Amino acid sequence: MAAVYLTGGNSLLGGFGLDIVATVLLAVIAALVLGVVWLSGMVWRSVLRSRGIREAQVRAERATAEEQERVRIARDMHDIVAHSLAVVIAQADGARYAAASDPEAATEALATISQTSRAALSDVRMLLTQLRHRQGDGPQPTLADLETLFAQVRQAGIEPRVTIDPMPAVEPPGAIQLAIYRILQEALTNALRHGTGDVDVQLAWWPERVDLVVRNATGDETSAAPAGHGLIGMRERAQLVGGTLQVENVDGVFTVQASLPIAGPAA
Repeated sequence: MAAVYLTGGNSLLGGFGLDIVATVLLAVIAALVLGVVWLSGMVWRSVLRSRGIREAQVRAERATAEEQERVRIARDMHDIVAHSLAVVIAQADGARYAAASDPEAATEALATISQTSRAALSDVRMLLTQLRHRQGDGPQPTLADLETLFAQVRQAGIEPRVTIDPMPAVEPPGAIQLAIYRILQEALTNALRHGTGDVDVQLAWWPERVDLVVRNATGDETSAAPAGHGLIGMRERAQLVGGTLQVENVDGVFTVQASLPIAGPAA
């Protein structure tokens, strides 16, 4: 009888132990399931947060690129219009004075005005097309266009005395050519507007950089260099290719001095 009683007691204890084990296992499984769900939710929230941050970053980068493009177009517009109008005004004044005494000179001045105005109109239309439709850059001036620029200045009554030493050993990068052209264009425009004589232009194409110096007399011996959007634009053009530009007015001589690295800005 005692043996039977003990055997029955062991069976009861064994069943109770299995229930406890099953309950613990179910609790562990439930905890694991909840943990997986919680981790999945946390990962998903992290993914959504990262996606939102990335989308905001893309929008900010797009807005920055669009603003830079607008600034570039505004800078090009200023350079083109300012230079063209300076040439047109100088030629118009010359034609007015020469109309009575030298009709042939007046006719040549009017032809220059027509040519300069048409070229400026074409450039402005191209820039407006880019601004309206966000198209890629159109053809940009290169070193091959410098002689045309110098010819316009000569026709306006100022002789640019150009020295290039040393000459470029290879074809410079397009960005450097454009920067040199635009800086020279603005410096020559300033000479047309404010200068009192011819202009000295010095270009030195070294293996690692190009140095540009433009000097003209102003008749104003104040030490302060003039301010204006054109000078700001010249500095910006130099900085965009990793270079520097300084301007000064000393003893009535206005000097623009730029140094641009051939390799462009550092990465």
